[in-house]
Amino acid sequence: MIEVYKFCGSNEDECRLKCMDELDVYNNEIIIKCYEENSLYNIDVVKKEDIKKFINDYINEFGEKFGIKLSTNIYEDENIFYVKIKSDNNSILIGKQGKTLNSLQYMIRKAISTECGFNVSVNLDVSNYKKIIEKNFETDIKNIINEVMQTKIETKLEPMNSYKRRLVHSIASNYYNIETFSVGEEPERYTIIKYVEK
Repeated sequence: MIEVYKFCGSNEDECRLKCMDELDVYNNEIIIKCYEENSLYNIDVVKKEDIKKFINDYINEFGEKFGIKLSTNIYEDENIFYVKIKSDNNSILIGKQGKTLNSLQYMIRKAISTECGFNVSVNLDVSNYKKIIEKNFETDIKNIINEVMQTKIETKLEPMNSYKRRLVHSIASNYYNIETFSVGEEPERYTIIKYVEK
């Protein structure tokens, strides 16, 4: 359970001081949501430790339902909760092309939002699957860019999500004669890699 603590005062600083004093926490141990109500400043507060415990319990319950033995390592950085999972059946947790992993990540975020009303970023990974996939993706994009530089023929990539498109733009920004731009509407939006004389 993620408990939501409420504090009010004349300004945000006063609310934060009340919160830290009453809960005996530091600023970096909580997440707050600010709003004004009845001419008073209000904050809703959740402890990061409570969110970590909730994520851990959720994943362990998921594992038990599917008969998977697993362990988690959860850490937080700039309000993003990174969850590393090790299990005795990674393929079930990852699913085809990472779809089960992405769905589980989405379900955890939704469960946290339902539980406490906070939208929290969660980054779930199983045995470094995402890191490996991202590294392979970067290698593929660099190979395509090198081919475009040699042939000077632009290449249209397959439709991809906004994260991957940003990654393509970021990689391409390291090449002097290469420009990238995205075309189309979601979910069919794609990126073009183009050679440009400078």
